Amino acid sequence: MNRRTLTRTILATLSVGAAFGALLAGQKTSLAQQEPNPEDIIPSFTLTATNGGAEAPLPKLAIVPNLSSEAEDITLNSVARRDLDLCGEFDVMPDSAAPDGAYADAVDVKPWKDKGAEYLVRVLGHKINDSTVELRGMAWIIEAGNDAVYDKKFTVPASDVRVESHRLTDVLIGALTGHNGSFASHMTFALGSGGIRQVYAMDADGFNAHSISPNGRVALAPAYGPNEELYYSASENKDIYKVYTSSAGPLKLNVDGSVYGIAFSKDRSQVAAAIGQSDTIRLFTGTSLTDLKQFGTVGLVLRPQFTPDGKLLYAGEGHFGERIYVDNKPVTPDGIYAAAPTYCRAPDGDWIFFTVNVGNTSEILRTSEQGGGLGRLTASQGSNSSPACSPDGRLVAFFSTRTGGEGPGLYVMRTDGRHAKRVSTLQGDSLRWDPLPPGKIADPNAASAKPSK
Repeated sequence: MNRRTLTRTILATLSVGAAFGALLAGQKTSLAQQEPNPEDIIPSFTLTATNGGAEAPLPKLAIVPNLSSEAEDITLNSVARRDLDLCGEFDVMPDSAAPDGAYADAVDVKPWKDKGAEYLVRVLGHKINDSTVELRGMAWIIEAGNDAVYDKKFTVPASDVRVESHRLTDVLIGALTGHNGSFASHMTFALGSGGIRQVYAMDADGFNAHSISPNGRVALAPAYGPNEELYYSASENKDIYKVYTSSAGPLKLNVDGSVYGIAFSKDRSQVAAAIGQSDTIRLFTGTSLTDLKQFGTVGLVLRPQFTPDGKLLYAGEGHFGERIYVDNKPVTPDGIYAAAPTYCRAPDGDWIFFTVNVGNTSEILRTSEQGGGLGRLTASQGSNSSPACSPDGRLVAFFSTRTGGEGPGLYVMRTDGRHAKRVSTLQGDSLRWDPLPPGKIADPNAASAKPSK
C-alpha cells in the first residue's frame, strides 16, 4: 500500500471517527470467515441503564440573578451560569425560580431553600478602571446556613475578564464539591474533509472557535507542546505530512515519513509521534522531535497520548481490527475496531474512553487501564466519536451526528454517560482538551492576584 492510499484511508477514518475497518479488511481477507461480529462483543446497554435506565437527579443549584448593566458583571454571570450547567454536578435553576426580594447584599438562604435550592452561588464583576476589574465569587451550601463556604474578591486585568471568570467558576465548583472544575481550558480539533482541513481551537464552553492552521494545508492531529504552543501535522501541495506549530514549521525530525499523530507528556518533556513507514504507521518517542526512537512493533498506530503516569496510550493494529493499547498491551477486545482513545482520571476511577463501530454508526465506550469493566456511554443517538477528557476528569467531550435533542455538534457529558450537553454546532475529529496556563485566580502566588477576605 503506497503513502497516498494510506493517507486517503486515514483521512476517511478521521472524518467519521471510526477505526481502520476497511483498511484491515483489505489486508486480511483470508481471515474474514473467522472475524467476530463487533455487536457480539460490546455491551448492548449504556452505563445509565445499569441504574434502571433513569438518571439519578442532580442537586439543585441556584444563581442569584444579575441586576447590573456593567459589561464585566454580565460577562462573569453568563460564564458562571454556562460553566455550572455544563459541569454535570448540578441541576441549575432558571432565574425565574428566584424568590422575590432575594438580591440584597446580605444573602438569606432560607427563601432559596423554600424554592428547592440545595446550593447557591453569586458572582459580581465591577470595573475599577480601564485596566483592572474586580471579580467576586460567593457560594453557599443551603443546609449550612447563611455563612458562605466561599467568598473572595480578585483583581484581574480587564482584558482577561472572560478567562478569569472561568477560573473563578472552577474555584466555586471546588468549594461546593471538593474538586475544582476545569473550564479555564481549551479544546483543539481538526475540521474539514478531503483537501480542506484546518486545525481549530476554542474555549471549553464553545466560545471563540477559530482556525489555527492556514487554508493551504491539510491538517491533522493537534497537540499542545513546549511553552503551550500548538503543534499539528499537515500536508502542503500533496506532500508528506510534516509537523508545524502555530507560529513556525515545518519542523525537522530525525525520522523520515508522514506524521499522522503527535502527543506530549504532561510536563512536555517527552513527545510521541505516529509516523508512516512503508505500508504501516509506527510509534516513535523521545525527548524531542529530533530524538525519536521506535516504540514497540504495533502497526497502524494513531492518536497517541501519554497517560498521567507517563505510559503511552494509542490505537493500533490487532489481529482482526484496530485495538487500544497501553504501552504494548492491548486493553480492548479483538474485532471491535477501537479508535481515538483518551485517558480520564475520573471521580469513579481511571478510564480509557474510545470510539467503536457499531453497525453503520460509531459509539463511545470505556474500559479500565487493565482492560476490564467495558461499558458503553452512547447508543442509538447518531454517530459519536473522537472523545477527549476534561482536565478535571469529570467530563468527556465528543462529536455527535445525533438529530434529536440539541442536534449534531460537539457535546460534553459526565464520565458515567449522564448529562450530555452541546457546546458547539461544529463537528470534526482528533479532539483534545487541555488546561490553560495558570492565571491570576488559579495561582494564589501570582503577584497581581489580590484576594480579600
